[in-house]
Amino acid sequence: MWLAVFLCLAVALQPHNAGAGGEAWNVSLPWNQPAEPPPEIQPFELPTLKGKAPHFITPAPALKSAPQIDPDAIFTVVNNCYPEKTKFKIDLSLVAGVRSSIDQFNRSDWPEITDHYIGVVGEMPLYSTTEQAREREWEHKRRVNTASNVATFAQALANRNHAYREMGLYLVMEARSQARVRQGIANITEQVGFLEKVAAAQRDILKFEAQIVENRLALISMCDTARAGRVNQYLKKLVYLPPPIPASATGGQP
Repeated sequence: MWLAVFLCLAVALQPHNAGAGGEAWNVSLPWNQPAEPPPEIQPFELPTLKGKAPHFITPAPALKSAPQIDPDAIFTVVNNCYPEKTKFKIDLSLVAGVRSSIDQFNRSDWPEITDHYIGVVGEMPLYSTTEQAREREWEHKRRVNTASNVATFAQALANRNHAYREMGLYLVMEARSQARVRQGIANITEQVGFLEKVAAAQRDILKFEAQIVENRLALISMCDTARAGRVNQYLKKLVYLPPPIPASATGGQP
């Protein structure tokens, strides 16, 4: 009896594979066929607005200091380069008169000019208060227009620099959100929210850049042709924004 139990345990503990067992029992098992590798299916990943986003650990670089804007200097330069005032400033007043004479004398042998007379008289004063007042009003309007363009130009530069800094921060936050969504930590709504913020910052940059161009050309148009080129180069140097130095990623958890 003990011998029979020992033989049964020995048979049960012997190693065997599924194919050998199937052949031993004359049974065709379904998992006896060679296994096929599963298809590589990548999960959906929402791309960033820029396409290739920076690493979320990479700190957003701060903007370099832009050239200092001196509105008073720009105002003075534009006023000094304004075209020379015209020398033809005449305050002319015209007075017309008509005269006709009729008498009882025989005028058959008289010249016709003695009967009818039409005259036009022009008055040109040496000093005209009307012309002086008109000139002061015109000069005031020109200076106010120049000051308005200078103020808008400086404001557009400040807004443009702020929008670039804001967009850099949103790009890093968007990349971090993409990594969180990839690992299942956050919902896709979080990344969509940062994508919309990046798009809004990009639109602000384009809008402020267009305002800078508009104000720069408006200031140049107030100068004569001989000096407009130098003023344009001066304004372009003020507009230039140095690119930030990119930082390297050090790794980390989203």
